[in-house]
Amino acid sequence: MKIRKAKQKDIEQLTKYGNILLKQHSKIDPYFTPIENADKIYRKFLESSLNSENKLLLVAEKNEKLLGYAVAEIQTRSPIFKISKNGYINDVFVLEEFRKLGIATKFLLELKKWFKAKDIIYIELSVLANNEIGKKTWEKFGFDAYEIKERVEIKKFNI
Repeated sequence: MKIRKAKQKDIEQLTKYGNILLKQHSKIDPYFTPIENADKIYRKFLESSLNSENKLLLVAEKNEKLLGYAVAEIQTRSPIFKISKNGYINDVFVLEEFRKLGIATKFLLELKKWFKAKDIIYIELSVLANNEIGKKTWEKFGFDAYEIKERVEIKKFNI
């Protein structure tokens, strides 16, 4: 199994994997239910990562089969902050039958190298508040919550 930068030929399969990930998130919280043509939008996002200086799209491959992918980017923060940019891990996905084999760890090692080469001090990601497995997984790699986002459905907004 090897980790490598994604190529154009990978995009169709990675878009399918992205759809699986989107569906997983919408099962956890319907607020994240994708629109009908989300796959087209996600495909463009993945394609924009192929030749970008500020994005990295990786795949795990074994015997020409894609086992998963990871995508990350450099984000610019508000100019009011001393730390002007951060790393952001958008997605890490591994096919269910290949999980717990260290693939995600290998993705994260490569992302960490890339972020360090870009002089990134902090790496961020988002985890749904009620995704207990996701939270435990990311904590294992040293991530901890630093900000809490809140939302309210308008009809429940008590004001």
